[in-house]
Amino acid sequence: MTTQAQDALLNQKIDVCFGHIDADRNGTVDREDLFTLGARLLAEFGESATSPKGTLLMNGMVTFWTAIASAADADGDGRLTPEEYRTGMKGAFITSAEGFSQAFRPMLEAVCKLLDTDGDGEVDEKEFQAWQRVFRTAEEDRAAAFQALDADGSGKLSVGELLDAMHQYYTSTDPNAPGNVLYGPSN
Repeated sequence: MTTQAQDALLNQKIDVCFGHIDADRNGTVDREDLFTLGARLLAEFGESATSPKGTLLMNGMVTFWTAIASAADADGDGRLTPEEYRTGMKGAFITSAEGFSQAFRPMLEAVCKLLDTDGDGEVDEKEFQAWQRVFRTAEEDRAAAFQALDADGSGKLSVGELLDAMHQYYTSTDPNAPGNVLYGPSN
């Protein structure tokens, strides 16, 4: 795969992510959009923003927003266009050696803790579907993603497997990375 094709794949996946966050669908994302997404997640799972899981999620979102905004909001207007968002995601979480583990992974771990409603370290298909519904993933794509990520057919994804899939989705340029299907087809 050429560098141009790898970059196109990564851009396409980042653009899908942008669509998850742009809560008001105005073509830009800001801190409020991210908090709206967090509030929708918390409501879907019956958690308060002040519960331990809620606090962890919202703190993770603040850390994520701070990292991406500092990497991409060059004009300082507090909003990111799709192009700025791509630049920020790549600069803060892909090209930065520590960026993903320090500023993005904590939010993803908080999402996984929220999804794991019974605390067994696994996310079942119902929990996965609820999360994907909040992220506006098409129903058929949600089911296909869960099946593809559930490689052993157990009907559950370990939190570790889900974190690996998320990492692949947001950072991998390998067109065959299993995590590419997380929010639907990547091609």
